[in-house]
Amino acid sequence: MEASKNTLKGMNGLKFKKKTAMLVSFTLGTLLVASTALADIVNKSGYDQLKDALKVTAGQCSEKFDSFTMDISAVIKDNEKTLMTENTISKYDRSKDASESISSGESIRGDKNNSHTYSDKTCNIRVSEGDPTYYVTEFTEQRDIGVFFSNPFKEEYADDFEKIADAVIGGLKDHVVVTENSDGSLGLAGSLTELQIPSLVNAVASLQMKQKFNGDQNNPPRLTEDIFVKEVKGTAKINKDGVMENILGSAVLSGKDEQGTVHDITVEILATLSDINSTTVNKPDLTGKKVVKNIARNEGPGYEISNPEKFVGKFKNDILIEKDNKFVKVGERCIEITQFDNQTVTGRYYEVYKPGFEAYATTQRDFKFNAQKPDEKNFSGFDYTTESGSKGNLYFEQRAGKIHLSGNPPLPASDLGDLIFDYNFSPDLE
Repeated sequence: MEASKNTLKGMNGLKFKKKTAMLVSFTLGTLLVASTALADIVNKSGYDQLKDALKVTAGQCSEKFDSFTMDISAVIKDNEKTLMTENTISKYDRSKDASESISSGESIRGDKNNSHTYSDKTCNIRVSEGDPTYYVTEFTEQRDIGVFFSNPFKEEYADDFEKIADAVIGGLKDHVVVTENSDGSLGLAGSLTELQIPSLVNAVASLQMKQKFNGDQNNPPRLTEDIFVKEVKGTAKINKDGVMENILGSAVLSGKDEQGTVHDITVEILATLSDINSTTVNKPDLTGKKVVKNIARNEGPGYEISNPEKFVGKFKNDILIEKDNKFVKVGERCIEITQFDNQTVTGRYYEVYKPGFEAYATTQRDFKFNAQKPDEKNFSGFDYTTESGSKGNLYFEQRAGKIHLSGNPPLPASDLGDLIFDYNFSPDLE
C-alpha cells in the first residue's frame, strides 16, 4: 500500500488537492492489496508478476529511460454524481534534466485548477489559468537536480510495507486473469465484490472516511457508519520488456452519513506510461508574456530562498463557513514570522474570531514554533515543532509570496465542524 502512495509522491507533476490525494492513494493501495492477487502462471503468480512490473517500471523511469510521459487521471463520484475530475500529464527528459507538467481539474462547483509548470537545471516556470502571469525562478548556477525520477521501491521501509501487503493479501491470489498476448505482453484483469474484500481493508477504509473527509461540496460526504469497500476492479498491461504501460482501477466505498443516507463513493484512476525515449519537453516561450522573475542563489544540491527577510511579518487567511448557500467570514488565521534565515524559522500561529462567532472557536489554536530545513534538497520546506511537541511543515512559495502550513496543530482530523480550512497564507499588507 505504501508503495502505491509513494508512486503518487514520485510523480512530480501530480498536484491533487490534499484530501483528493489521500483518497486516490488509498484507492491505489486497495487495488494493489485486494484486486491484484492473481492466478499462477509460468510458476510465478500473477501477483508477483504485477509487483515485478511495478518495480521494473519504477527502476527504468528513475535510472534508464532517456525520456517518457506519464498521464494520470482521476474521477470521484458520489452516487454517480461527479464531485471532481483531475488530470496531469508529466513529461521528463533526462538528457536535458528537464520536466514539465500540465494539470487540469474541475470540481462540482465548476472551480477549475489548470496549471503548467516547467523545470530544468537553470530555472523553474509556472503559470495557471487563474493567473496568466509566468512566475520564473532563475538560478545563479546550474542546479544538481539529482534523482531524475524517485523510485518508491528504493525508499526506506519499502521492503517492510511490501511484506505487510503480501500478508494482507493472503489467499486472494485467484481472482484476476493473466493473459499472454502474441507480442509477448501480458494483460491483467480482475475484480472483487464486498464478500471477498479482507476485513482489514474495510477497517482501513472506515477509518480513512471517518477521519479525513468533512463532507463539503468539493469532497465526498462524511460517512459515519456501515462503511465498507463494495467493489474493486482493475486492469493493467505489461509490455514484453516487463514495463507497465497502463493501469486502470476503480473502487466503490459505501456507507451512511450522519443523516442515515447511503452513499456509494466511486474512485476511478487511469495511469499510462508512453513515448518512452521519444518524449519532448518544451520550455515555455515567454515572448510577449507577463513575467515575474526571481533570482535564487544556489547552495550545494539545493538552493536558498532569495531575500528570506521578506517573509518576516504577518500572513493570514480567512476562516469561512457556509451559511444559507453563501460563504461567511467568521475570523482569521494568522502566522507571524519573527525570524527566517533559510536554515531556521521561528514564529507564531493563532486564530481570531469575529464577535458573534465565538461558538466556532472551540478548536481555537495559538502556539509558537521553531522550524528547521531537514536537508539541502528540500528547497523551501521546513519541519516545525511547537512548544508542546507537535510537529508539522512549512513551505515558503517565494514566487507567489505565500506560506503553506500543514501538520497538527493546526489541522485536526475531525473537529473542524463547519469550518473551511485554507492551507495557504498571504501577506497581511493592511
